[in-house]
Amino acid sequence: MPQLASNEWREWALYAEEDRREAHLALERGSWRDACFHAQQACEKLLKAFLIKKGIFIPTHDLKALGDEVARYAEEVRALLDDMRKLTKHYFAARYPNAARRLGVRYDEETAEECVQVMERLWNILRGRV
Repeated sequence: MPQLASNEWREWALYAEEDRREAHLALERGSWRDACFHAQQACEKLLKAFLIKKGIFIPTHDLKALGDEVARYAEEVRALLDDMRKLTKHYFAARYPNAARRLGVRYDEETAEECVQVMERLWNILRGRV
């Protein structure tokens, strides 16, 4: 495990907030794929910020794996685990056309709105804890 600075979680939280903002901006301008990617990234970085604050670092992009660990401390996150599992695929699908095809992902307004909604639900749970 890498050495973590005692306040490193703050940087992760800041980056998470930037991705959250980008997800909303992308949704507003109709950039569905970007909205999904930034929603996934905001969730990943927020979950990691929460864990790093507790002295835990898990090097993965798997939101469900991160969420499982966070749920040990914030039980409410457990209700989002299935949605986070689904959101994980956008880390790959939004970046690589062959991954989008392989994962059966089509980027449209509905998909983007769902991704941003999952992000906001997680944000509302962890907002005061990170």
